[in-house]
Amino acid sequence: MPISSHRPATAGPHRVRHRGTLLAAAAAALLSVAAVGCGDGAASGSSAGAGGTPSPPAVATSDSSGDSANGATGTTPAGTQPPAPATTGPAAAPSATTKAANPQAAGSSRCTVTGLKMTLGRGDPGAGNVYYPLDFTNTTSHACTLDGFPGVSLLRGDGSVIGKPADRTRVKPSAVRIAPGQTVEADLHTLNQGVKGDSCWRKPTLIMVYPPGSTDSMTLATSNPVVCGDTFDVGPVH
Repeated sequence: MPISSHRPATAGPHRVRHRGTLLAAAAAALLSVAAVGCGDGAASGSSAGAGGTPSPPAVATSDSSGDSANGATGTTPAGTQPPAPATTGPAAAPSATTKAANPQAAGSSRCTVTGLKMTLGRGDPGAGNVYYPLDFTNTTSHACTLDGFPGVSLLRGDGSVIGKPADRTRVKPSAVRIAPGQTVEADLHTLNQGVKGDSCWRKPTLIMVYPPGSTDSMTLATSNPVVCGDTFDVGPVH
């Protein structure tokens, strides 16, 4: 039988090398896929929630002013209102009632000894009583007020008191507004000698007077009044 010139194909060296190349490429591809799979798992694991479900990314919202709602400034928590801005305008002007209640604002502050002149008028006897007008003149350029009884004592030349200070009468006092240059008075009262006994106090050298509401005194050189019957009183300023 004739021998054929064609032989069965056998794997040559070049086919072996080709197969090795294909296997190496397939192995590299598998390694690449495995590496990608590991990378995706790590990334997804960093963003997954407690239940394994990925959390959505935080999104900053903006209000109408354009400031971020999650920012440090320009935010207001839901359900709250910002405090009203403090006003720094001028204080309200005092009312007319307030001014009227303030004597100084009304131009009628209390008269003081530095703004008064004191004189003692002549005695006016009548029916056994003697009255001496004790006058106060406003020497300032503004009105002032006296309200109540003056305190009156008669003094010797050495400053000691004769008898006792004048008692107050039962007349109800009222405030008296004294215009600049105006004079008001308070009445000193005693008795004629013999109406109530025959004794009289000695003549004074000075009279010392505290105007109503004042802790400062005024003195005047005078020999009147001569108090008799231990009766010496003073009325309110009028």
